[in-house]
Amino acid sequence: MILYKTVFITVTLLISINHAAAITIRDVAFNTKSVGTVIFSHTGHINKKGLSGNCRGCHDDIFDLKNKKHYSMADMMKGKSCGKCHDGKKIFGIDKCVKCHPVKDITFSVKETGTTVFSHKIHLATADCSRCHPSLYSADGQIVYVGMAAMEKGKSCGFCHNSRDAFSVKECAKCHPTEELIFKDKNLGDVLFSHKFHTSLYNCGDCHTSIFNAGRNRIKVSMQEMANGKSCGACHNGKSAFTVNESCKSCHKM
Repeated sequence: MILYKTVFITVTLLISINHAAAITIRDVAFNTKSVGTVIFSHTGHINKKGLSGNCRGCHDDIFDLKNKKHYSMADMMKGKSCGKCHDGKKIFGIDKCVKCHPVKDITFSVKETGTTVFSHKIHLATADCSRCHPSLYSADGQIVYVGMAAMEKGKSCGFCHNSRDAFSVKECAKCHPTEELIFKDKNLGDVLFSHKFHTSLYNCGDCHTSIFNAGRNRIKVSMQEMANGKSCGACHNGKSAFTVNESCKSCHKM
């Protein structure tokens, strides 16, 4: 009889152990419409000091396994859900968005000026997410194009890039790539237009768009037209710079 009890207890313990081993924990992915996928790591949390594998530290007091309720950031700010612990005291606050929400560089394809890249990493070094989201930009990944004229009035990038908080949006080459331009002329040789040299003397707005539309185009202007103030001749008039008829070799490599 005693042997039977011993066997029964042993079998019972083995069954209990096997059931415990069958309980697995895994990372939980929260797919949010506006800020991408957020991964909650069970392993990362239950290994933290104070929890030490204690699932009841969160369940069901903070997270109800039966009621899969979604909480907003405003709720969390009030101590709900993740905000119960992530209050900036026990552990980093939920205002440290990139700790959980993935961010990446945003690429804007601009027909006239080429590709412009917005670096979250650079901007987050001096400002937090709330500086831009959601007052300036929604966080849903939708790219809204805003013209330079609107930016100069404080819209979009111009809200900060106003020459006070950050460099002005008028400093175009800070964001828009420029390149050295070579114009082919079978009779007079190649002509180099150096953006680097000219932007060291003038602002981009001095030429674009009143003299030249931004971006490469196939409009050709004759030397006579330049002498009359068109194209390069708008500046190369003998006052702002040497005339187009004065020193041909300065531009034409013959």
